[in-house]
Amino acid sequence: MNPIQQLKNLSIRKTMNIVEINKSIMELNFKKEKLQNEVDGIQEQIKFLAELRQRMTDNDYQKSGQKLFDEMFGSNDDIIDPAFLEG
Repeated sequence: MNPIQQLKNLSIRKTMNIVEINKSIMELNFKKEKLQNEVDGIQEQIKFLAELRQRMTDNDYQKSGQKLFDEMFGSNDDIIDPAFLEG
């Protein structure tokens, strides 16, 4: 639903008085707060899943033996010439 249709649902008219306008503003602020709470909840879920994914990736890296290899012989990052990356 587009914003104009939403405003019509709030029964906004050109002849609204101050009380009616204030009521509509309060309704919109309430809806905005409710939606913001939903967004905050979704962002928390995304953050949790991203952290879980990172922990799983770190665990896989350690289990693969790559970490031990990198500690003993250096990682591939040490081999790349930084000048090569700049050019």
